[in-house]
Amino acid sequence: MRSSRDLLVAVALVLGACGTDVAPEPIIDDEEEDDDPPPVTKCDDSFLDHNNFGAPFVANWCRGCHSSAVPMNMRQKAPIDVNFDDEGDLVVWSERIKIRAASMTGTMPPAGGPTEEERKLLGEWIECGMK
Repeated sequence: MRSSRDLLVAVALVLGACGTDVAPEPIIDDEEEDDDPPPVTKCDDSFLDHNNFGAPFVANWCRGCHSSAVPMNMRQKAPIDVNFDDEGDLVVWSERIKIRAASMTGTMPPAGGPTEEERKLLGEWIECGMK
């Protein structure tokens, strides 16, 4: 009885003696030949920006409590240092805004507020860089 090794050597010799007319396939480096454009994301198609969405949303749903111009006794327990007075403030607090207001389980604003669609748009605006 022959060993597996002997059998493999015999098969290799027979195949080598037969020859072949088929050239080996070239190795293709996918990184160099990747002409496909990157996939389109929702941010590529998003029309939301600070002027047409962010500023109006914040003015309508947030600044009643989260503004440095609102006195402490009128802030509905909003922390005195959490203000959305300008775009910079919104960027600083963006992750917290997303958690607290961009989902239907969010707790802001505390008395209800935006529709589910508006909350989704808020999340999209934040995820897409708050442009």
